[in-house]
Amino acid sequence: MKRFVLPVTLGLLVAIPAVSILVFFIRSPVLVVTNTSFVSVYGAGRARRQQVSASLSLFRPVKPVLVEDDAGSDILIIAISKAAAKPFCVVFPYIFAGTAGRYHEEFPKIPVVVLNGRAEASDLPLADGILCVYGTDRGTDMYRAGLLTGIISETSRKTVQKDPWDDSGGDKTAVNGMNVVLFQDPLLKDSERELFSRGVREEDPESGVLFARTVAEMPDPGGISCAVFAGSGIEYLERNPKMPLVLFTWLDPALVSNEVAVIFDDSPWALVVPAARMIAGNRTEGKIPSKPLIFSAKFADNGVFRRLKKSAKKNL
Repeated sequence: MKRFVLPVTLGLLVAIPAVSILVFFIRSPVLVVTNTSFVSVYGAGRARRQQVSASLSLFRPVKPVLVEDDAGSDILIIAISKAAAKPFCVVFPYIFAGTAGRYHEEFPKIPVVVLNGRAEASDLPLADGILCVYGTDRGTDMYRAGLLTGIISETSRKTVQKDPWDDSGGDKTAVNGMNVVLFQDPLLKDSERELFSRGVREEDPESGVLFARTVAEMPDPGGISCAVFAGSGIEYLERNPKMPLVLFTWLDPALVSNEVAVIFDDSPWALVVPAARMIAGNRTEGKIPSKPLIFSAKFADNGVFRRLKKSAKKNL
C-alpha cells in the first residue's frame, strides 16, 4: 500500500496547480481600456506589472485594450469585442465615458465600469446596475495624504540627518516652526481641505498647514517641511524645489524628481481590482481611494516607512 502513496502524492502536487492554472485561464477576463497617451505617461513596464498584479489579485486574466488617441467609438468597441466576446467586465476611464454608454447599449448584459475620477455625474452615462460608475474617493485621499505628510514633516523637522532632498552635501538640522503646504486645484472642497489638515494634525501637530492655489501664494521653500500637489502646481515643480514632495499623478515614477516621496495614483490600473470587486458585489455606484506609492529608499528608518505604509491604508 505504501508504494502507492508517494506516486499519488506527487500526482496531486502536480494536478492541483495545473487545475488552478486551467481555471484561471478559462475565467472571463477583466478588460481595461487605455490609449497610447496614457501608456506614454504611465509607463508600459509599469502597466504590465499592474496587469500581472491585478490578474493575481482577482484570479482571472486582466487584459488591456489599447487604442490610438484619435480612435472613434466604433473602432474602440470593435477592439473590445476582439479582446473578449464575454468579458467579466470592461473598465473605461472617464475620457471614454461616451463609448462606455454605447458599448452598454450594444452589449447590455456585460458589466461596464466607468471610472469618473472627480467628474460631475451630469457628464456621465446613468448607472443602472450593469453599467456602474465609480469615482475617486478624494476625501479619503486627502486624509491619507495629510497623515503621510505629517509623518514626513515630523521626520524631517525633528531628526538631524543628511537630508535626502538636498544634494548640497550638507547636513540638515530640523527645527520647529515649519509648515506643510497643499498646492490645490480649484475643485478641492473645503471639507477635503479640512480632512487633509486633520491628517497632518494627527501625525505632526507642531507643523502649520498652509494652502496655495498659485505659485505666488507658495511660502519660502526654507519654511516648508513637505509639500503636496493635488492635481496642479506643475509650474512650481518645474523649479525643482528641494523638499519632500507628495504628488497626485499618473506619471511614471521613473520620470519624477528625486524629491518625490509619495505618489497617489487613481489611474484605471490602480483602481481595477477594487472596481472589479465592487461590480461583483453589485455596487452600482461608489468611490475608490487612490493607491499610494511610497518610495522606501527615501526613508532610512524602517519604523518611519512602516508608519507610512500603515497610514496609507487608514480610513476615516
